[in-house]
Amino acid sequence: MSDFAYSTAIQTARAIANKEVSSRELLQASLDRVSKLDGPINAVVALDTERALNAADKADQAVSDGEVLGPLHGVPITIKDS
Repeated sequence: MSDFAYSTAIQTARAIANKEVSSRELLQASLDRVSKLDGPINAVVALDTERALNAADKADQAVSDGEVLGPLHGVPITIKDS
């Protein structure tokens, strides 16, 4: 898997749709990055890893099944908690 940390969302979604990378792989890379970098800045205060992994698996299954995909299908996101 290439490093998608600096790819655009569209580039990442295209790679998922083209089966160059799975949503689960991208999610795991994102979780690893949070684990490595977030300590001092504490930008991510809550992770729902199990639910995210389940969603990534469902996204990958949809790709595998040839379903019509949305423009950002399977791209991991972070939601700001305020």
